[in-house]
Amino acid sequence: MSQPFKLGIVGAGFIARFQAKAMLQVRGVEIAGVVSRTEASANSFAQMVKDSGLGECKAFKDVGEMAKHVDAVAIYSPNFTRLEIVEKIVEAVKQGAALKGLICEKPLARNVKEARRMVELVQSVRLPNAYFENQIFMKLIQAQLKQLAPQQRS
Repeated sequence: MSQPFKLGIVGAGFIARFQAKAMLQVRGVEIAGVVSRTEASANSFAQMVKDSGLGECKAFKDVGEMAKHVDAVAIYSPNFTRLEIVEKIVEAVKQGAALKGLICEKPLARNVKEARRMVELVQSVRLPNAYFENQIFMKLIQAQLKQLAPQQRS
């Protein structure tokens, strides 16, 4: 049997727990690590993962360290934390972490400047990345995307 794809998660709140439970439907994936702002929430999340049969999740204190032990990182922490997290992940890749990808839940960042910086960082190390927008087809979101289209071209 092949090795499972090891996912590391940043954030241990509602969205991270929701996404973790959704992973029960995905074959060949285990949640191998978690980083959170508090040790207690990271430990609680790791235990929930173990109890759910999603893997032997380890609570890490540093996202750069976790990046060395997983195949991909999913960021579910608040948007004001994400630029710093991506900086640490990119630094870990520069130091040899063999990440296959980075996933970020909406909203990507606090503003366009931060979002662009995050994209520049992951592109600088050729780290495949994805942005989850689970409401992309809502009429309100589609209207906002049309308004932003001219800015996206610049």
